[in-house]
Formats: sequence, structure tokens, C-alpha cells
Amino acid sequence: PDRYRVTIKKEKAPPDRPELPPGKASGFFSDVVKEGDILDVKAPTGHFFLDMTKPNPVVLISGGAGITPMLSMANAIAASGSKREVWFFFGARNRSEHILKDEIQRLADAHDNIKVHVCYSRPSKEDVLGRDYHHASRVTVELMKQLLPSNNYEYFLCGNGAFMKTITDD
Repeated sequence: PDRYRVTIKKEKAPPDRPELPPGKASGFFSDVVKEGDILDVKAPTGHFFLDMTKPNPVVLISGGAGITPMLSMANAIAASGSKREVWFFFGARNRSEHILKDEIQRLADAHDNIKVHVCYSRPSKEDVLGRDYHHASRVTVELMKQLLPSNNYEYFLCGNGAFMKTITDD
């Protein structure tokens, strides 16, 4: 509540185009900007936000760094004291790419109304089902159909282009 946090994934050159340079902006934030630096930024804008006046249940669907706005939404619901039903789906390849893992787990442990489902598409040998992740698969609409008690939810989706296309196409 006393600061802003941003999550920026340092982008490498695309695997299929290694001759391209890595991400300029993500590299700058990772390699140049340090704690305590002063940045000139603008307030968030747009239509992608959670209306806190609504009581209806929500489904937060994220992959990779797309977890950032979903975690903010879940934290806002928790901080408000609301018992609004929240289903939080997150996908990563494995624990090495599972950002904000401890924070998500603390949130789920502290709030019965927030149900977290972590999917690892390629769990490593060190990843433990039930501790690190809940499903050895990608986040899919089929998984949501199996778990959600109804389809009467407000859905929020954030992730890379391929992740978003797969979920919306399904």
C-alpha cells in the first residue's frame, strides 16, 4: 500500500530469430535501473481493471509475467475484506519461471475465497505436484470447465500473445 511495484520480464532474442537484439526496454530496466532511482512515469490507463463495487465472482487467468495485474486484483479484493469469490489460474513452464510464487501462496493460504490453481506445462524433476503446482498441463478452458462450479463469472486474462490466443480461441 505504500509503494508501486512493476514486474518486467527481461526479454531475450526470440528463439526462432537469435540474430535480433534482446528487449531494449526490459534490458534497460533489468541492467540499468536500480532501487532508489527516480523514474518519470504516468498513471495506469485503459479499460483493463477490476470494478471493486461489483460483488460478482471473478476468474483471473494468467501466464508468465501476465500474473502481475491478476495478483494486484486478487490483493485488492483481499485488502478490501470482501468475500468475493476469486479463481486464480496461473501457468508457467515450471518453478524456475514461476514468478511471485510465495506471494500467491500466502494470499491463497490467508483467504478462503481465493482459490489458486497453478499449471506447469513442463514440470522439472524438482517440482512437486501439490506443493509447487496443481496441474501438469497448460492453463486451458477445459481445466476451467472441470473446476469452476458455474460459468457465471467476470473473466480477466493476461499473458503473452500465444497464451491469450489459445485461451480466447477455446
